[in-house]
Amino acid sequence: MKTSSPRFQSCNVFALSGANRKVWRFQIKAGEPVPTEVLVLGPGKPLPPGLTAGDWRRLLQPRLNLAWLPADSVFVRAVELPAATPEEIPEMIEFQLERLSPLPPAQVVWTVEAVEGVEGGTPGSITAWVTLASRTAVEEWLARLEQEGYVADQLDLPLLRELRACRPLGDGLWLLVEETPTGRVVLVAWFLEGRWREIGLIRLAEGAAGATQLVDELTRNAWAGEFGGWLKALPPVTVQADSVVAADLEPALQNWSGQAVRTEPRVDEARVAEAAARYHLRSTGRSLIPTDVAQRRRNEFIDSLWIRSLGVAAVVYLAFVFCFMVALKVQEYRLDSVRDAGNAIAQTYTNSLQLKAQIGILQDQVALRFAALDAWRAAVEALPETLTLAQLDFTRGRALELAGTVSADNTAEVTRFNSQLKTIEANGQLLFARVDPATFFPAQGPGGSVRWSFKAELKRAETP
Repeated sequence: MKTSSPRFQSCNVFALSGANRKVWRFQIKAGEPVPTEVLVLGPGKPLPPGLTAGDWRRLLQPRLNLAWLPADSVFVRAVELPAATPEEIPEMIEFQLERLSPLPPAQVVWTVEAVEGVEGGTPGSITAWVTLASRTAVEEWLARLEQEGYVADQLDLPLLRELRACRPLGDGLWLLVEETPTGRVVLVAWFLEGRWREIGLIRLAEGAAGATQLVDELTRNAWAGEFGGWLKALPPVTVQADSVVAADLEPALQNWSGQAVRTEPRVDEARVAEAAARYHLRSTGRSLIPTDVAQRRRNEFIDSLWIRSLGVAAVVYLAFVFCFMVALKVQEYRLDSVRDAGNAIAQTYTNSLQLKAQIGILQDQVALRFAALDAWRAAVEALPETLTLAQLDFTRGRALELAGTVSADNTAEVTRFNSQLKTIEANGQLLFARVDPATFFPAQGPGGSVRWSFKAELKRAETP
C-alpha cells in the first residue's frame, strides 16, 4: 500500500512483550527523530491519555505511531534485483511473491526495503529485504494493540533495524537472537561478496535442542548456498545476543563452523527504536497493515471527528440556547420593571395632569375675577357722561356685553366709547382682544332715546 508522507511532528514506537509495554517518544526536528522520553508500563497500567488519541490535533500536528511486530509471526527474505527506482521495486517483488511467500499471496501482507549499496557488491543490482506476515496474524496483533489502547500506523520488525545497523568488514554469518514469549527467534543473515546474500528467521526450541536445530538449519542454508553458487566456504560466525543465549549457542556453532565464534551484545532498544522511527519517517513504500484495515481506521477516525464535532456543536448550541433563555428572562424581568415603573410614572403623570387642570381652572377663575374687575373699571372709567349703562355682563368667562341708552343726538359718543375700549391696557397689554361695533335700535317709550349694545372679548393668556 502506498502511503503519503506528511510532515510528522512527533513519533511513538510501541513495544509489547507479554504484559509489559514500553513506549519511546520522539519529536521530529528537521526530519530527524529526537528522543524526548521513554515510558515503561507494567501490567494493568494504562497508556497515558493523548498518546494515540485521534482528534483534531492529529490533523494539525501529524504523529506517526509505530509498533514492533513479534518476530515469531514474520518471514524475511533477501532478493537481488536489477537497479531500479524505489517506485519500481514493489512491482518487481509482486512478480516473485509466489516464490518468496510461504503462504498463498492472498493470505499474506508484505513490505520491501532496499538496502544501501555496499562497496564490493554486484554492480548494476540492488538488494531488497522482503518482510512477509500472515494477514490473520497481523490483524490479531493489531487487535491486541488496540486492546492496549494503541493504534499503530505502521508495523516494524526490530531485528531488521539491528541488522541494518551492522557494518560488516568482510564475509560473515550474522546471527541475531531475540527472546520472545513463545521462544527464541534467530535472524540468520549471510553477508558474502559485498552484499547480503540471504536472510531468514529460525524459531528455536529451548535448551540444547535449540542449538542442534540451529545447526541443522544453517547446514541446509549452506547446502543451498553451495548449489546456488554464492557460498564456497563457511564464513566467520558472529552471534549478536545476550551473554546467556550466546553461551548456549557458541559451542555448537564453533563445532559446526570449525572456527572461533565472535559474540556481540544486542543493540540498545532505544537505538533500535530511533532507527525504526528514522526509517519509517522517510519511507513511502508498502505497509504491513492491510489496505482495507487502514482504510477502515481512517473512516472510523473521520467519523469520530464528525461525531465529536457534532457533539461539540450540540453542546455549544445548548449552551447558546441556555444563555439565550437566561438573557431572555433577564430582559423580561427588566421589561417588567420598566413597565411597572412606566405604570407608576403614568399614574403620577395622570395625577399631575389632573392637578394641572385643577390649577388651570383655579387660575382661570382667579384671572376671570381680576379680568372682570379690570373690565368693569375700564368700562366705568371710559363711559362718557352722556351715555347710560344699563347692562354689563360676562358670558362664557371671556366676553363682556355692554348695553345702554343714549339720546339720538349723542350716538357718536357710543362709537367713541367703543373705540376707546379697544385701546385700554391692563398689566402692559390690551385688555380686549376684539371689540365688536356698536349696534343701535330705537328705544321703546317716549323721549326719543336710542338703545345701543356691543360685545368686547377679553384678551387672556392661556394657562400653562
